[in-house]
Amino acid sequence: MATQGYILIAPHAHGFDRTASTNAGYRVDLTALTDLIRWNQMYFSFLTTNKTLISNSPEVGGFGLDMLIYTLSPDFRYEFNNWMLRVAYLHESLHSVSRATLGRTVWMNSLQLSVGSKGSNYLYIWEEYKKNRDKFLNHLDGRAYVGIFRRGDGTIWTSRNHDYKMKLGGRVRFQVGSFNKWAYFVGSDLTGWLRESGDWEGKGLVRFNVFRKGLKNFAGVYYAYNFYDTFRPDNEQYLGSLGLQVIF
Repeated sequence: MATQGYILIAPHAHGFDRTASTNAGYRVDLTALTDLIRWNQMYFSFLTTNKTLISNSPEVGGFGLDMLIYTLSPDFRYEFNNWMLRVAYLHESLHSVSRATLGRTVWMNSLQLSVGSKGSNYLYIWEEYKKNRDKFLNHLDGRAYVGIFRRGDGTIWTSRNHDYKMKLGGRVRFQVGSFNKWAYFVGSDLTGWLRESGDWEGKGLVRFNVFRKGLKNFAGVYYAYNFYDTFRPDNEQYLGSLGLQVIF
């Protein structure tokens, strides 16, 4: 068994006068992927994530615990030389705490298929920058995925309290380079959600990363800006954040 993942703390730094977000404040994320079985290039794993949203708004009288979002997912991936294929069944659960506008637990269960280069995934950042030192990398990595939300009778493995049918997304990451003990890269994530009405909601952000390399992990800072966001449950449009992150 081997576990890899990341922890981040990201306070919002600006954009409060422009955004319509109800959860501007702080975000704390924990993601862990545990490989249970490996056979040749195939991995059977289990994904656990937890996202804590802390708002700073008059609605809650200052800082308050806004929402908890966790994901549990059996995960399969097949690794090729430079890219990989992943299939997962995601149980995403959104629990509102102080936000009156949501009010109900939301289950967003989906079967997801993704394909992309290894360098677009946090699992391979350490590997990427360990073998490349004191040089401009100057190359792009990317991934794309599609998720189908499962409708059903309201069990924990079906969807509840939302009207989304499909989720599409992609990532582009520009590997800038590695100099001395520091690594630099820039990334952009785009996500779209299709509702049963035929309407789309979307999210787009860009992120600049500076990490110090360790023997088995990275620790660093990043700046992220959400230039577009209409996703109702977790909206950060026009918000910029400064974060601390450890990749292990």
